[in-house]
Formats: sequence, C-alpha cells, structure tokens
Amino acid sequence: MKFKEPIFILNPSRSGTTILFRLFARHRDTAFFERYSAKLYKHPSLFRFIPLLMKYQKIRYKTIRPIASEGAVWGRFYSPINHLNESHATEEIKNYYYNAIKYQLKAFNATRFVNKNPRSCMRVRFINHMFPNAVYIVVKRDKKAVISSMYKKLQRKEKIWREKFPNTKKFVGSYAIVRKILGENISDLEACIGYYELYHNTLNEDLPVISDKVISVHYEDYVKDPRNIIKKLYDFTHLKWYDELEEFIPKQLQLHNNEKWKTLPEDIKNELLDYCENKNTN
Repeated sequence: MKFKEPIFILNPSRSGTTILFRLFARHRDTAFFERYSAKLYKHPSLFRFIPLLMKYQKIRYKTIRPIASEGAVWGRFYSPINHLNESHATEEIKNYYYNAIKYQLKAFNATRFVNKNPRSCMRVRFINHMFPNAVYIVVKRDKKAVISSMYKKLQRKEKIWREKFPNTKKFVGSYAIVRKILGENISDLEACIGYYELYHNTLNEDLPVISDKVISVHYEDYVKDPRNIIKKLYDFTHLKWYDELEEFIPKQLQLHNNEKWKTLPEDIKNELLDYCENKNTN
C-alpha cells in the first residue's frame, strides 16, 4: 500500500523531537497514532472503527487534535532495541502498519502520516522498506543536553515510584533493556549513555540508506528561530503552509534547556563531561 510521503522524525529520546513533532501534528493535513490506535493495537481487525471512535471523541469532548500515543503500536512486534532491517518487514507486519495508518488518515481526514518515535532510530531500513517514499527529519542536539535530560527523567521516575530503576514493573522502556544488557550494576547515568550510544550510533550507521530523503536540523538553531525552521521543514516535506499555523509557532523557545546539565550533581556532571570529552577526542 502506498501512502503520500510519510514523515518520520528521528533521533534518540530527549533530543527535542517532541517539540518538533507537535508542530507537525498541528497541521490539518497530518495524522498520527493516538489513544485509540494504542488501545486497539493488539486487535488490528478493530482499527477500522478508529474513524468512528475519533468522531465520537471530537463531538463528546470537543477534541480537534488528540494527543499522540505511538509506543504500543510500534512495540507490537519487536523490542525497542531490536535493530531491524528489510527482512523483518514480513507481509503480516506490513499489512498491520498499512491498515493502522490507513484508518488514522481516514479518521483525521488527512493525507500525510507523521511519526516521532525514538525506536525508529533502530528501524531505518525496516521503515524505508515499508515506506519507500517516506521523508525524514533528523534532529541533532548537544549530547550533554540529551543524556542529562534522560538522566533527570529517570530520577523523577524513581522519586515517584520510590523504587530503584529499572526494577519497577511500571517501567519497561529502552533504558531498562539497555541496562540489563550492559549489566545490572551500572549506574543510571551509564544506562542513559548506553541507550544514547545504541540509538545514536545505529541511526548514523543506517542513514546512508535514506540519504536522499533526509534533512537535518539542529535543536539549537530550531529553538532560536522556530518559525523559519519549521517553514523550511514544511517545504522539504511538501506540507503546505497556511496562515492559521502562525498562532501555534512561538517566535522563540526556551534557550536555556541545553544548559541544564550544569545543574547535575557534581559527580554526575563530571562523569558526563568525561564521557563527552572522550567521545570528542576518539
């Protein structure tokens, strides 16, 4: 099944992809996986009811653009750390995603599917095989900011759950899987670094496969000038600009987020700096 240029936003978690995705998800001609696709992900035969469910939601709750919820759908067949290639896209799997996207497009009355999911870094060849006309946006961000943001997120979760990551059953994310591979005794920061290395390096390894369909954007440039950057990205992905979008795009985003790593505990900050300095010299 052929769709009109699906859009995939790539990079590891905490790279600034969510901010960018939200502005793409605001476009009236885009669709994405939302809570109904997440609820029905184990029952693909029910995907055909998503347009009706979303219509009810819109009337009942006055919801025009629902919240994205993509993890369950993309986690249906493979682990977040499985490095997938063309051979993993079986006919069953292709039909699953083709139907899921078809009904989301119908539900949104849209022609373009947009996706932001960190595990896509592990699936470039897999995605390219299923969607040969897809276009890609790679978000680049200072690794100190990315890993620091990962680490702080884990600390917040530990505080809420009062359990040592990743023992809590409520957390089944990629960090926990990476930690189990690297060793249960590694620190939270080492788990975050391991996760970043896995996703970042795998993405860079597979990028040549889609080199003619990729545009890169630096997070640091985007937060300084979101309007011009988003217009540039819309142009690359062939999304039409319309005046109503102006109200959703701020003139400038928070510029200090890249410096939050400086607020880490001194020992953690030094460990992070040592890693980044060694990576820059090797």
